[in-house]
Amino acid sequence: MAARVAILGTGRMGSAAAERLASQGYELILWNRTREKASTLAEKLGAKAVPAPFDAVQEAEYTLIFLSDEDAIYSVMSTFHRMDGAIIVNHSTITPHGSSRFQAFVESLGGCYVEAPVLGGPSTLRKGTALIVVAGKNRCKDAAKSVVGTLAGEIIDLGEEPEKAAALKLSFNSLLIGSVGLLAESLLLSQAYGIDSETVKKVLSKTVFGPVAEKYIDRMQRDPGEEASFTLALAMKDLDYALRTGFYKGLPQHLTAGALNLYRLGVRYGLGEADYTRIYHIIKGEKRE
Repeated sequence: MAARVAILGTGRMGSAAAERLASQGYELILWNRTREKASTLAEKLGAKAVPAPFDAVQEAEYTLIFLSDEDAIYSVMSTFHRMDGAIIVNHSTITPHGSSRFQAFVESLGGCYVEAPVLGGPSTLRKGTALIVVAGKNRCKDAAKSVVGTLAGEIIDLGEEPEKAAALKLSFNSLLIGSVGLLAESLLLSQAYGIDSETVKKVLSKTVFGPVAEKYIDRMQRDPGEEASFTLALAMKDLDYALRTGFYKGLPQHLTAGALNLYRLGVRYGLGEADYTRIYHIIKGEKRE
């Protein structure tokens, strides 16, 4: 009999994970704050949509969380009153502090908690090739291994402290998001002197920045109205979490702070739902009302 997996949050990442798991024969129970999204996806995949997150957890052997931020997770978890034997796998990007809190809460209700952020976008989950870092008690990770392994091309185990996985994800995201902003500035500097983007890509292809230029230069110049893989608003949130996480350890984070201010500007000027690479348009001086 197919294992039953609940997915809380059917946005870009949750939907991609659902598609992958459905293709591999898992029985899915879906919940989303906007019920229509879960119902539409459930109909497409032959899954079940439920009205409340606790309903999903009660019916499933495994619960995967793909929610936008910590507030959303707090809101969902506050509705739980028991988790006898439930395996809770959090794929959302959160702070180490939040991760420790969620683990303690889940365990207090009899469940098992695994932090398992994804270093990649929806396409990697859909293909089952995602890079996923995991942390949590060994018995919990062992219990979740089959489901997480269905989504992952590679799993990196960081030990028994879930906060380590949360910290590494924020470390990665701050590097990625900040690098995209710097690449956009670099490209615009070249363009200001009449150097086209193809020439910039050709030059960078001969350097360590080649793969980055190839992946992002064309993407960042596209219309901000195109569908996003990872939104500018979520990038801003992750930079904010990274800044807080460094602050708790007394670390200076000058570049992260600068990147956060830039992405805040992007959200303020109406590009919050655009792909985060479209920060190029904000640096260029384009605004949306």
